[in-house]
Amino acid sequence: MTRRRPAFTLIELLVVIAIIAVLIGLLLPAVQKVREASNRTKCSNNLKQMCLALHNYALNIGNFPSAYENRPANPFDYAPGWGWSTLTLPYVEQDNLYRQLAPSMTGANRLGGGANPANPTPLTQTPLALYRCPSDNGPALNTFRNNFATSNYRAICGTDNTNGGIFTTNEDRNGIMWQNSHIKIEQVQDGTSNTVVIAECMFDELTTKWAAAWPGMIGQFNGGIMISCVMWHLDDQTAQVNGTAPQAFSSRHPGGAYMGFADGSIRFFREGSGNPSNLKWLGGRKDGVIVEPEF
Repeated sequence: MTRRRPAFTLIELLVVIAIIAVLIGLLLPAVQKVREASNRTKCSNNLKQMCLALHNYALNIGNFPSAYENRPANPFDYAPGWGWSTLTLPYVEQDNLYRQLAPSMTGANRLGGGANPANPTPLTQTPLALYRCPSDNGPALNTFRNNFATSNYRAICGTDNTNGGIFTTNEDRNGIMWQNSHIKIEQVQDGTSNTVVIAECMFDELTTKWAAAWPGMIGQFNGGIMISCVMWHLDDQTAQVNGTAPQAFSSRHPGGAYMGFADGSIRFFREGSGNPSNLKWLGGRKDGVIVEPEF
């Protein structure tokens, strides 16, 4: 006597498939949430390491690094210059790369070797995980910045200026890092816990958010002076987290972006939190305006 092998009916098979689809639908959001939580932790840690590097640089050199340096200041004001991310490489366990770059403000070892705009080299195209937010899906080489290695972190050079945000060479906008600056810790009169130095900037081709480039400011490129490679200011528009302004501080994290303070603390600013007209004062080191930002 032979036994018949039990089989599924078509209806049973469809029910099983439907159950599996539902389970996958429930599982995917949970996996995405866990992945994003991990990415946020890594991004916050990146900023923490950078802020500590700035402090160690200031303790060893005597001042915070410039947002970028292209000394002598004249006649090279619009020329490329090594950025703060390069100057602090020895303090983020990248001393070997720093030695190979051998950054200089003059001569053949200045960024671009005298060309304006600067052209990338294999070294300045080195992808560094520290300078990339893991949630950002932008390219490793920043196409909007002459294919230098992409960074998702930009220095905050201060607040708006009297020229309506127009770039003026070597201008102190009251922040901690700008072109050829050398601000000491004791000059942050508003307090290091009340002054932001670095914030996130994402790559988004559709909204013309071009992230940054860790090697430095690449000079005059595509009709502009590319200071946003390394720095930007906080004004009523760019202080709107994930706002519409091209240089608004932004990220791929749902609902907000991280900023690093001069005391080494890292805080997550939510979209629409606080008043941008108040938030921008966090960019100033000695404006006398102390705000309590909402997170």
